Amino acid sequence: MVQFRSTEREILFKVVYYGPALGGKTTNLEALHEITDPESKTQLTSLKTSEDRTLFFDFLPFELGEIEGYRIRIQLYTVPGQVQYNTTRKVVLAGADGIVFVADSSPDRLRENFTAWENMKANLLANRMALETLGVVIQANKRDLPESAPVDQILHTMRAEGTPVTEASALTGEGVIATFQLLIQTVLRGFAQRFKLVQKNASPSALDEGVARVFAPYADRRRGGAPPSEESVFSAQIPLAQPLSETEQLEAALQSTTRLAEQYQETERLSRLYRDRLREMTTLNEVGAAMAGAGSTAGALELVGPRVREIRPRWTVSLFLSEEGAPRLLVRDPAGEDPLLQAGLASGVLQGSRGKLDRLQERLGERGVVPDPPLGEAAVIPLGPPGTPRAHLVVYAPEGHALGIEDTRFLGLLERLVSPRLMAMDLLAEIQAANERLELRVVERTAELTDALERLKELDQLKRAFLNSVSHEMRTPLTNVRSYADLLLRYPDQIAARGPEYLQVISEESQRLEALIADLLSYTRVKEPARGEPCDLAEVLSEMVETLKPRADAKYIQVQVQKEHPKVVVPVNREDAQMLVRQILDNAIKYSPDGVRVKVFLLEDPRKVIFAVRDFGAGFPKEQRERLMEPLPEGGKGVAYFKKPGLGLGMFLVREVLAKYGGGLHIEAMEPGSNVVVEIPKPGAPPPEPAG
Repeated sequence: MVQFRSTEREILFKVVYYGPALGGKTTNLEALHEITDPESKTQLTSLKTSEDRTLFFDFLPFELGEIEGYRIRIQLYTVPGQVQYNTTRKVVLAGADGIVFVADSSPDRLRENFTAWENMKANLLANRMALETLGVVIQANKRDLPESAPVDQILHTMRAEGTPVTEASALTGEGVIATFQLLIQTVLRGFAQRFKLVQKNASPSALDEGVARVFAPYADRRRGGAPPSEESVFSAQIPLAQPLSETEQLEAALQSTTRLAEQYQETERLSRLYRDRLREMTTLNEVGAAMAGAGSTAGALELVGPRVREIRPRWTVSLFLSEEGAPRLLVRDPAGEDPLLQAGLASGVLQGSRGKLDRLQERLGERGVVPDPPLGEAAVIPLGPPGTPRAHLVVYAPEGHALGIEDTRFLGLLERLVSPRLMAMDLLAEIQAANERLELRVVERTAELTDALERLKELDQLKRAFLNSVSHEMRTPLTNVRSYADLLLRYPDQIAARGPEYLQVISEESQRLEALIADLLSYTRVKEPARGEPCDLAEVLSEMVETLKPRADAKYIQVQVQKEHPKVVVPVNREDAQMLVRQILDNAIKYSPDGVRVKVFLLEDPRKVIFAVRDFGAGFPKEQRERLMEPLPEGGKGVAYFKKPGLGLGMFLVREVLAKYGGGLHIEAMEPGSNVVVEIPKPGAPPPEPAG
């Protein structure tokens, strides 16, 4: 009966080798043990009475993958073939999940096969077990005999037609693995059907394929001919006592000794497991300590390969360092190239993958990477941050072996140790790089602050010069206004003769003072962020032409406006638009000689609005154009070539207004005069290209 061990997460199946005496039951188990465990990591256990050394059974745990997170273990038993030990056979048969009936192929022993078969069915009934509920396989053994009976004749004599049958020679090992594999497949199919595991992806075909994959490395192996060593066989003597009958003594002794053998075998298994765990933990601790002292990622990874082979000395280990382009082979033991894996990693097939290489061969083939020869059992383990590993560890099991559950567990522990170490090294490298960047930034910032301090000193000087200029510019009209007003008050008798002249001067100087105050207010207002609604630039232009008409008329200047559309909407609020147009027109009138024409153009296309003013004055010398964009020429003194009364804020205010709306300003030298071109982008249009 199947046993579930929840603590150990195990499912335990019991398999019994039954058959006539000297039919080859024990030889089958010895061959199975020798083929599957050539290093004798597990022990055969022999139980026998003091009277007859043929009375024994063997206990052989055999691990076989997982089902729903539970590890599968198989316990194998044989029974004595002699008739006088029927009690032993009945005790051993109890709780069996599968039976291998070993039939003797000798023609003169066919009757004994039938007797043992009927005896088995009787003992099953005695144990309240039905043959139909068990997995049963008949093995026609001793097929290497010169005159072995046909298989059909053996089954007919036993009256067991329809039962699965295999052919074998336990003495050489031929057919032993095939028999055991067929039985395990039969038992697992029945188990899956009984516990309704088919709905959980445990279909019969999937189970058969899984079992076949486990036994594939052993399929072609044969016995070496050497008998089991004394160290690989554990023997236990069965004591007999009175006053129990011989049957009672034998049954009690068998039950007691069976438990003893099972406990011993479990102790031996746990002892071996703990020894392996201790070696693994010691090695992993050494790997971690060695990586902590490594100076680079490559140096740390080079320590991993040799330490892995200390735990799995028969493994072949490759370690690839992930780099741009083809991965670099860092460790290969034994030494050699691995172009298949290099191509697989370079093509991205294995990047970040975890799993068996035989499952990835199809994907490699789709990328044009064809394994030749085909890959064996191997695993790819990414090392480093998830999704972007720094390296890939590739391990190959020895030829003919599979990577088992313990191997996968060890590789998982190795990844959980190495990956955080690599991530810590990456973080440390990033911290060091960040410190270097921070130090560089401190130096750069210090230089910037030094430059800013020097700039502040210059701005302080400009501020004082600007205030001096403002006070000077405002003092002149104020002085004139006050002087002429005093003259009118002091000499009232002169009002009739000189009054109109004095009042004209007072009016002009008042307007000049008003313009200066307006420029100062504009200077403070232009720094405010853009706000308000778009406006009609054509309407603003008409207003400003009318406002500045007295100044133009005073110099006999004619302002000609040319526009394509009566209404041109720009994404500029009305106040900023008035400041922009007024400053450019005022400059054109101020710097143009008397009696000329100032041409104004207002154009638009799908991307931008163009406002241009063409004057015929002295123009802007190329070397002094940039200085026009400053609120006050350097040193607080005007540019003598074209300096006129005022604060010199005009072009500076224009630049600041355009900066808020992403506009551009171009000053083109003409002969004579200049052409000032303003471009204002429409919403959603790319910014204007800089002037050539």
